[in-house]
Amino acid sequence: MTAPEDLSDELPAVAALRSLSIFSADQAGAYREHFQSLSDALGEDVPTRLASHVTAWAGRGEPGAIVLTGNAGTGKTAVAESYCQRVGGELPASDEPCEVAPDRWVVKDLSGLSDDDARRSALQAVLDGVAAGSGQYLVCANEGVLRDALDVLNHSDFADALEEALRSGAAQVGGLVVVNVNRQRPTAPGLWDALLDFLTREELWTGCAGCPFSLGGCPMRSNAEALRDPDVRRQLRTLVRLGAGEAVPTIREVLSVLAWAVVGEHGCPKVKAATRDLDRSAFTATSGYFTRVVGGGLQPDAIERSPLMAGMRTALLGHVSDLEIDGWLRDTTGAPDEVRLLAGDPAVAEDGADGSLALAGSRSPLDRVRTKQGTMTFQHLGEIVSTSEDPTKVDDGLDALVAGDGDSNAPAQVLWRQRLYFEASAALGGPDVASRRLLGYRYVADLVELAEKAAGGEDVVIEVAGLVRGLNFLVTGFSSPTEGLVVPDPACLFARDPGSFRPARPSLVYGLVPLDRLSVRVPDRGLVEQLLDVDHVDVELAVDGRAELSLRIRPRMYEAIREAADFQGPVGQGVAEMNDLRGFYSRLASAEAAGDGIRVADPDSNPPALVKVNLPHFATSRRV
Repeated sequence: MTAPEDLSDELPAVAALRSLSIFSADQAGAYREHFQSLSDALGEDVPTRLASHVTAWAGRGEPGAIVLTGNAGTGKTAVAESYCQRVGGELPASDEPCEVAPDRWVVKDLSGLSDDDARRSALQAVLDGVAAGSGQYLVCANEGVLRDALDVLNHSDFADALEEALRSGAAQVGGLVVVNVNRQRPTAPGLWDALLDFLTREELWTGCAGCPFSLGGCPMRSNAEALRDPDVRRQLRTLVRLGAGEAVPTIREVLSVLAWAVVGEHGCPKVKAATRDLDRSAFTATSGYFTRVVGGGLQPDAIERSPLMAGMRTALLGHVSDLEIDGWLRDTTGAPDEVRLLAGDPAVAEDGADGSLALAGSRSPLDRVRTKQGTMTFQHLGEIVSTSEDPTKVDDGLDALVAGDGDSNAPAQVLWRQRLYFEASAALGGPDVASRRLLGYRYVADLVELAEKAAGGEDVVIEVAGLVRGLNFLVTGFSSPTEGLVVPDPACLFARDPGSFRPARPSLVYGLVPLDRLSVRVPDRGLVEQLLDVDHVDVELAVDGRAELSLRIRPRMYEAIREAADFQGPVGQGVAEMNDLRGFYSRLASAEAAGDGIRVADPDSNPPALVKVNLPHFATSRRV
């Protein structure tokens, strides 16, 4: 049953989403202290595994302490609020240690205390309480503040637990549990859909008084409707996963990016006024979620405020060409019907309300583009470019197609590719194929599959051999995995141009690690899986299962390894990734004994080979 239309001038959800965005002046809703107004509009908070664990612990009343550390925006304060509600108290207004219920203590933010002495005193009180086995203590603190306090308190168990939590996500020593909330992943199963439902569920978007959505005029409701589609959510999850490979995504940041994608800088009064004046020409695909989610409508300095958005932009969504997809924009007649609908083809869609030829078949702002010839559908733009005999129209159409206006009006072919990535994945061969065709990452689906297999304890011997093949080529130019992982002499690896994946020719070999000593595992395992919402995207290649001899393989690193294995050629630059490789092989060379004899990896030999160098032997002469 459809919810009744809201009769207010602006939907509460619209105002709430604008305040969630960190890209505008009105961003108070992005912070927990101002969450109540958002809760009134959007409903109950997004449930997380950590909040469920902490509230269950509160209900059991077990003595001990849980210390939450992590970046701002990871949800620590929200968990503290859930804890307080569970024990019948309220979230403290100040950051000092507060007894919110009998024998239930909360330190909302250790870094908010006045000075170092106050922080150490608060932490010492918590440690004393844990040692005495009396009461429960929930502490929220940033890593730096904890380290500074522990350096003076000299509590080795706590310090060891903190270090372990920072490495693996969570650690427990007796009644003390330390959780690194930075390891929480918004793309985790369950949490991802809950975040999207929090902002876009249908009951929030019933329409305000005079809403032009039914006339195809409201981009905000069109965006919210699209983001309720499971296929769109799956494709967006892939994009956020890639962005998470470049940055630590917090719940606050993800909500902010999603809020910008849905409403941007718009508001209900603005949308209604513009639609009244310009009818269906008022808004175009530049207001679509598919371009805003990667920074559409924002200046570069604003995009830099979001490491997640900047990371998603490295996927080059909209800037990777595809002959068939680009051809559908110029001539939709041979495209599948679902693609023709997205283009606004009047042959498969009902005519618009105003009956104009340029907007015939348009169903929402998401299928329209603005040109010097006026606003028109994707289909009409392609028709002008392909068949018009008017050179002025053709030139204007080409400008809109490949250039836009350089600011608010993105090139039409970029918008087209972006929309098809999200909404036509089935027509492109499925979500994995769509990602391969339209993103700058060809192997993201393979990395996710490998991570899932490793997390499930499945056999990954073939995948390990593939990783070794690629790594061997990256560091020496010799790709065969037959003899194992080639460990280059560290001097050869450090002599490279910074960030260059192009192998040195030739490269001295320090040693070899047999394949049976290598394993692939996921970074988030054990206790952290029980406490946090995790999403297995990255993997680690470990030698003998040792943490200090492991290489973290994120999407960009995996891309370089797979390209090296598949194409046996230079695969570009990656400064951070190359630094990770240097560190991994340096640690490996320090831990491993040197090989017997001198070997050189010579990629220019035919076939490429590891060549053993025999030095001349000079016998000592004796005079008779």
